[in-house]
Amino acid sequence: MKSSSNWLIPAGLLALTFVPVVAGALRLSEMAGGATVLPDGDRVTQSPVALVAHIVGVTVFGVLGAFQFAPGVRRRFRRWHRIAGRIVAPAGLIAAVSGLWLTLFLPATAADSTALVVIRVVVVVAMVVSLVLGVAAAMRRDFTTHRAWMIRGYAIGMGAGTQFFTQAAWLVAAGPFTPASRAGTMAAAWLINVLVAEWLIRRRAVPARQYRSASNPLGSIR
Repeated sequence: MKSSSNWLIPAGLLALTFVPVVAGALRLSEMAGGATVLPDGDRVTQSPVALVAHIVGVTVFGVLGAFQFAPGVRRRFRRWHRIAGRIVAPAGLIAAVSGLWLTLFLPATAADSTALVVIRVVVVVAMVVSLVLGVAAAMRRDFTTHRAWMIRGYAIGMGAGTQFFTQAAWLVAAGPFTPASRAGTMAAAWLINVLVAEWLIRRRAVPARQYRSASNPLGSIR
């Protein structure tokens, strides 16, 4: 099982990034003069620098970050893990900050709402805090805390991948979006990712506590 996780984890995370990465690539192609494929191009391209920064940041953060969570890669290629981390964390911050810019300064659509803006701001702040705390933990060599915060940051950053499923489910079940349903389906995707991240963090922490208790049976009465 441990060996299979070395490819199952990155494969699963890459699958989650597939939709936002492909959508980003198509948008960049449109901006470079290619055929128009995605809707809403006239609006989102009003901030081209922020949009390109967001697409590139999300792509690097999602794809390269997926391999950071493979246990065997971290153990066998520690130098690569550190070098990649120095790319992944800044890419995540660029994705978050540029996403906030697009949220605050692009014209709203008919399906947008004040609630969605507030949700996005909260999400960006949570992602930035998670990544900063993760990097800070690595610098003081607290790798358990580092891993937990980076899992949280990655889960938040990959919300767009889960939103594809929550929004597709809504469209099939209820039809076109209203401002409330758009905000709700996007918030639900971020919530799902955060809950899964917390479950993974705690699932990992339980065996570690059990190991420490077994190796130090007197620890509980010291």
